[in-house]
Amino acid sequence: MNGRDGKQQRDPQLRAKAEARLTAKLTQRAAATQRPVEELLHELQVHQIELEMQNETLRQSQIALEESRDRYIDFYDFAPVGYLTLSDKGQIAEINLTGAEMLGMDRARLLKRRFSLSVMAGDRDRWQQHFTSALGKNAKLNSEVMLSRPDRSRIDVRLDSLRLIKEGKAPVLRLVLTDVTERKQVQGALDASVQFSNSLVGFMQDGLSVVDTDGVHLDVNPALCRMTGFSREELIGSGLPHPYWPPEEHEAIQAAFRNVRAGHTNALELTFMRKGGERFPVIVSPSVVKDVQGRVVGYMATMKDITERRKAEDALKASQQRFRDIVNTTDGIVWEADAKTFTFTFVSQQAERLLGYPARDWLQPGFWADHLHPDDKTWAPGYCEACTRKIMPHDFEYRFIARDGRTVWLHDMVTVVVEDGEPRWLRGIMVDVTRGKEAEQQLREMAASLEANVQERTTQLRRLSAQLTMTEERERRMLAEDLHDNLGQLLAVIKIKLTTLAAGSLTSSVDEVVALVDQAERSARSITMELSPPILHRLGLMPALEWLGDEIERVYGIAVRIHGDLCDRPLGQEIQAVLYRSVRELLINVAKHAGVNDASVSCLCSESQLVLVVDDDGCGFDPADHHGAMSGQRSFGLSSIYERMVNLGGAMEVDSSPGNGTTITLTVPCLTAQ
Repeated sequence: MNGRDGKQQRDPQLRAKAEARLTAKLTQRAAATQRPVEELLHELQVHQIELEMQNETLRQSQIALEESRDRYIDFYDFAPVGYLTLSDKGQIAEINLTGAEMLGMDRARLLKRRFSLSVMAGDRDRWQQHFTSALGKNAKLNSEVMLSRPDRSRIDVRLDSLRLIKEGKAPVLRLVLTDVTERKQVQGALDASVQFSNSLVGFMQDGLSVVDTDGVHLDVNPALCRMTGFSREELIGSGLPHPYWPPEEHEAIQAAFRNVRAGHTNALELTFMRKGGERFPVIVSPSVVKDVQGRVVGYMATMKDITERRKAEDALKASQQRFRDIVNTTDGIVWEADAKTFTFTFVSQQAERLLGYPARDWLQPGFWADHLHPDDKTWAPGYCEACTRKIMPHDFEYRFIARDGRTVWLHDMVTVVVEDGEPRWLRGIMVDVTRGKEAEQQLREMAASLEANVQERTTQLRRLSAQLTMTEERERRMLAEDLHDNLGQLLAVIKIKLTTLAAGSLTSSVDEVVALVDQAERSARSITMELSPPILHRLGLMPALEWLGDEIERVYGIAVRIHGDLCDRPLGQEIQAVLYRSVRELLINVAKHAGVNDASVSCLCSESQLVLVVDDDGCGFDPADHHGAMSGQRSFGLSSIYERMVNLGGAMEVDSSPGNGTTITLTVPCLTAQ
């Protein structure tokens, strides 16, 4: 070793060994001069071989050293972590292949490159703080940052740093990079799983309680708070006895908790208490909580409120009791039979009273099937056999021939008893339901009779309604004729008389009276046309419709096209009046609501029916929404038209939708029209 003054420092012990070795060599040389040449030659050859062997050993050691160096280089370059040496400026001085792969660049390009350039912008402050601290301390430091690679991919790494100082040189930083991306992903998934578990616990319908080994509450879920009425703050930290334990149940629940501590974690049924004092049954399912060393650190239990289930069970028990009471007090035949042969092994005494056969007859093979009604023999045994094979309880009704020849309806309720996984016994009760069946038959007959009466009464009402309609039309015609023949003629005579008065000072007054008489005459004529237009009775339906079209155009300003020929089928005056008034009302509706300037009326006459179609291309309407308004606010609306068509044995169809116009079809059978 070189000292500060540059002179060699001498080791006294080493000098002593060197002098001793020199003395030995000199002694050997002196002795060698006295030995024969052959002996010296032999000695030299042996020494040469020793040197060759030493040389081979040195060569093997060099090979081993080179192999060890190669292994070191392999271990260094291909280690599962990245090794870096950073200068005090943060530049990469050395890096292994794994580190270069982590940074996503060729190793040659990374040398003398600042490591901070590979750190994500959001983590550079953390990296700078870590780098500064590591260079300033002679201690191992660690941190985690995210690296960004040229291909824009990112990885999370753990940094383990240690400062290294060489004499006379600036300090460097040894850096180990460990890829923790997968661990981060797993941690993220774990956090999500924990969050999901917490959410799941929060949304559980059953209560959840976590206590320590002394029974002190560590955590509860919202369901337990809702179940008991106690808040989370009231339950956390509370010990034994818990607030929701009824005083009278303390001993029983304490015993159950001791059993859980002893390792018995079977579900058990207990009674808890709500905050208001109400008791309710629960099913408690406890489990043991252990730490990583397997030591018990607490207990967890789910608590299910079974109040509704208990009510259902109680209701079921009450129902079963009622059923047993009914069976015990009903004239039913209790029986048992072999499930394989269907041979009865027992029947109650009611069998003889209801059907006349003594109990011993029922025990004969084939008795039950032999005495079934012929129509039920084809299905009842097969049905019972199929249900038995499926081990399915069943009940069915069939007819049985009594000893006196009567046909008795039986309702048979059957239970299949299983032994060793196979049906072994059939047990049931036969109840006489003959009276019920007879009552059902009577009800069906009464219902059929009632339906026929209703149908007949409906027909009578429709016939009466049609007669009323026709009577109304006759009255309208008579009223119109009276207006025309009496009032109209009277007004005409008044007008003639007034015009013959002498001229003079009364001329203006007479003119006014004449004008009023003209107005009254026009009103009488209009009322006459509305009540019963004479043209309808004189010329028939088609000419009346054509006149109606002209009148609608004159009054409402819409053009009405009339299509069709004269119908050669004879129609009654009253029926023609109903059709005429129906078309008139429909055309008025078009004028007021459709928003169009034209409409059409088509008349189709066949041997079987007369069809009138009123059509427009207006705004249309939804029949479901407007039918009530169209019929309820007008004296002769759609509903009234429909009723009158039905009363005449016909029909009315409405085809309309918003924006698509309206088509209304009136149909009257010609046979009814005659």
